[in-house]
Amino acid sequence: MMNNIAMPYALNKHFTMTFFLLLKASTSIKSINYVQSIILIFVLLFSPSIYASSLPHKLIKVGEGTMSWMLLDIYRASLYTESGLYREGVYPQVLTINYLKNINKQRLIKATEEQWLLQGVDTEKVQGWLKLLRQIWPDINNGDSLTFYVAENREGSFYYNQRLLGNINNDDFSDAFLAIWLSEKTSEPKLRRQLLSL
Repeated sequence: MMNNIAMPYALNKHFTMTFFLLLKASTSIKSINYVQSIILIFVLLFSPSIYASSLPHKLIKVGEGTMSWMLLDIYRASLYTESGLYREGVYPQVLTINYLKNINKQRLIKATEEQWLLQGVDTEKVQGWLKLLRQIWPDINNGDSLTFYVAENREGSFYYNQRLLGNINNDDFSDAFLAIWLSEKTSEPKLRRQLLSL
């Protein structure tokens, strides 16, 4: 399956332009109610949340654990499934990472690349996936969360602080990204055991 990325906020410039055009038109009408109506319509029609799919709410936590380096806590990760049990290749699944320190995007992408190469993922695939991640991942600040949701059809979606960043429609990507934490080849076996409640 070919890589496919959907960007839910790519239309923001269009929405902003539409809003100002409507507001400009409203100034010729001396009616506060009219201006308020225009603003309300804009909010209802063009709010980013309308275009962002929601995370599932019925998944059950499988396990959670903290990633640490030299006694410094980096992030806390949690894994969710429909049954509360982990079965490889059975979706939906959600992996949420709550960061405990600032991490810029380039460092995050570099760490992801290193983990994939460590697990023996094809270099060409890795470079293609990293290109996609550079388009959607933000810089991370202490207290931010990054969530990866894999739907039943294996399509992956990234959320930043509960807001949709984008979708990656590639079966291999979804499996490989979760494998960073859940595969037996992971560089953090202790964290894997915690996530899988082993």
